[in-house]
Amino acid sequence: MASMTTTVTETFWSKWSSNSTLNFVTRKAQIAEPLKDEKSIRDDEIPEGFFTEEEVSRHSSPRDCWIIINDKVYDVSKFAEKHPGGPIIFTQAGRNATDSFRLFHTAKAWQQLQEFHIGDLYNPEPVSELLKDYRELRSLLLRSQMFKCSKAYYVYKAVTNFALLAASMAVISWSTTFWAVLLSSFLMGLFLQQCGWVAHDFAHNQVFEPRSSSGFLGGLFWGNVAQGFSLGWWKTKHNVHHAVTNECDEKYQPIDPDIDTLPLLAWSNEILATVDDRFIRSIISKQHLMFFPLLFLARLSWLYSSWAHVSSFDMHKSVRRAEKATLLAHYAGTLAIPLSFLPVSQAICWVILAELFSGFFLSVVFVVSHNGMELYNDPRDFVTAQLCSTRNIKNQFFYDWFSGGLNWQIEHHLFPTIPRHNLHKVEPYVKALCAKHGLMYEEISLVSAVASSFYRLRDVAAVARTSLQTSGRCDFGGAQLEQRTSRR
Repeated sequence: MASMTTTVTETFWSKWSSNSTLNFVTRKAQIAEPLKDEKSIRDDEIPEGFFTEEEVSRHSSPRDCWIIINDKVYDVSKFAEKHPGGPIIFTQAGRNATDSFRLFHTAKAWQQLQEFHIGDLYNPEPVSELLKDYRELRSLLLRSQMFKCSKAYYVYKAVTNFALLAASMAVISWSTTFWAVLLSSFLMGLFLQQCGWVAHDFAHNQVFEPRSSSGFLGGLFWGNVAQGFSLGWWKTKHNVHHAVTNECDEKYQPIDPDIDTLPLLAWSNEILATVDDRFIRSIISKQHLMFFPLLFLARLSWLYSSWAHVSSFDMHKSVRRAEKATLLAHYAGTLAIPLSFLPVSQAICWVILAELFSGFFLSVVFVVSHNGMELYNDPRDFVTAQLCSTRNIKNQFFYDWFSGGLNWQIEHHLFPTIPRHNLHKVEPYVKALCAKHGLMYEEISLVSAVASSFYRLRDVAAVARTSLQTSGRCDFGGAQLEQRTSRR
């Protein structure tokens, strides 16, 4: 069978087309994975009820979505619009989704999966030793209660988070000087960030069982009311990031929404090469200078995207109402707090500063975890893909608290439903897995991680400047750039 690329001329659920988080849907449908180096198999040689990986890879569009799980083939095309996890399902279209499915689904989902079974994989490749060991490790961690959450820990987090809010309010109740407003807004920014990490844990089902009422209500409170981000928007964006971390399509257009930052930032020379517009390239030529200011502004973009999501996403009416009501409660509370103590002009400044601080506190954690690491566009198994694109920050007590436990980002990406308070216990097992299979386990200081991201942007900016001077498209040099900035 010959390879063919399925081209989707329409964007799935066109009313989402303006949402950059979901633009990957159309691009993902245009990918045809490279086929194995083997002789083509004629259709009449394949027994009925069996499909080759080549055949499955052709069904990779939102309207025609097949996936492979445990060497069985499933047609989830009609289910895709109703998928509770949103468009993350399309990141696995035409692929082997075994390990991604294991990460995000319960026993009930495994049972429901049988409704979509259409056949088995013909002549499947043996599971690699790496994936065997990874799956055995996951089973060991399950037996060792590593996935069990300590409710007392989250009581502690609730108390400490609201202590930050109380401290912020106390400062401006005592003084309304410039420095008092600055300190109060700084503390409010920390409160918003720390609530975001608790919401992150709820969204990953670390605290309660998936799709439980307690988990949903907890996520709405910490995510929507306390932090100001739509729970549904966050899960849609963030789960896609987990499934395709730092991945691009065959043309090097980002599939991972966290690196889809054009026209402001290009994270590799290959992404830069997709830009024809001279004005955008001129922006990118200065991107390293804009890097830190943009981190402060990130939260404003996410607030807009959250509201756009609940206004346009095709969700159940009761869920939409709950999302909107809780977001409005956050907006009202954010305004009511400073207006209770400050004149209107100072209150507005307080809100703006708090949003800027929170944006920086959140985005710097995201940046150091993945940016400056390898970007790729070739098929990779789940474990290899996560390890080449994710780094840990050497443990420091402050950063462990500040980052919501995401200093153990590698462990979190391999086992996202393990509660953050257990990630440090998983670290030795993951290091042993990497050592056995000769895989990189990147662990560096916070300063080095920030520098790696900055230098990557600076190097790409230099290529953009050269391309402008020569009035041509940039010359990649991508492999050398990746090696220079992501390996130490």
